[in-house]
Formats: sequence, C-alpha cells, structure tokens
Amino acid sequence: MIEKVNHIILTVTDLKRAVSFYENIPDFKKISELPNFATFDVGGVRFGFTVGGKMGIHLLVDDVDKAYQSLKERGVEFVAEPKDQPWGERQATFVDPDGNAFTIEQVKVKK
Repeated sequence: MIEKVNHIILTVTDLKRAVSFYENIPDFKKISELPNFATFDVGGVRFGFTVGGKMGIHLLVDDVDKAYQSLKERGVEFVAEPKDQPWGERQATFVDPDGNAFTIEQVKVKK
C-alpha cells in the first residue's frame, strides 16, 4: 500500500537562514523555493521547510482512496479525508495515537 516516504515537512523560524544552512550541507539539493516554503532533495526523499506550518510526513501510495478506506477500516483516525490538491496530488491525513500527522498522497496524472 505505502510505496515510500515521499517527503517530510519540517517547521523553521527563519526560512532564509534555513535555506542558507541546508544549501551548504553536502547532498542537500534545493529543488524549489517560495516565500514561505523551500524543498530539498536528500537521497531521493524530499524535505520541505516552512515557517508557521506543521511538521508532517508524506507517504506515497498508488491509490489514496483505497489506502484511506483500508486504514480507516483498521481504526486509523483521519483528520482530513481524500481531496484533490491544486498542485496535482490527492491527499488524506491521519494522526497516530500521539497526534503525529501523516499524509498519504497520490500523484495525479500531470497535464
């Protein structure tokens, strides 16, 4: 069901400082940078850094709706049902018993 960790989002207090730091660490390759979000590739896993957001782990699945249903049937508590996102992914978010957020996501066909 879960193919791989697609990306991990961490929160930072100062994005410019964080980008500068991570750009200078070997093997951290910057993919993109927006005013409030930056993405790096680290050995095939994307790390996203954001200010004021929440930490989260994003898991790639081949079918979000099937994974959602299977996990829900096993008692997993979802805080966001499957929904298409404007950036081309379909996502649903669940929490573990300690409140840690995990998002299952499926990359939709690119136009």
